[in-house]
Amino acid sequence: MKINFKKKQAKVEEMYKVGNVIKAYDNTLFIVVEITNRGGYALVDLTDNMVSKTYETLGELAEVFWNEDDVLVNAEINVF
Repeated sequence: MKINFKKKQAKVEEMYKVGNVIKAYDNTLFIVVEITNRGGYALVDLTDNMVSKTYETLGELAEVFWNEDDVLVNAEINVF
């Protein structure tokens, strides 16, 4: 994964979309994922691969996790 840490302030609705990488206020990196077999959305911590609780909508996910200091980062995922 290549990550460019260009700070990009984004609205909550823009930040919490499947595939987006978010740098949390504590410098932790998360990716927004869709859980296809159970339905819903979650965050995956890119440091330790832990998955958050699943929420029915992206709005619910954002409501629980969003912090005003979070930023959307420009990340490129390369699978070899």
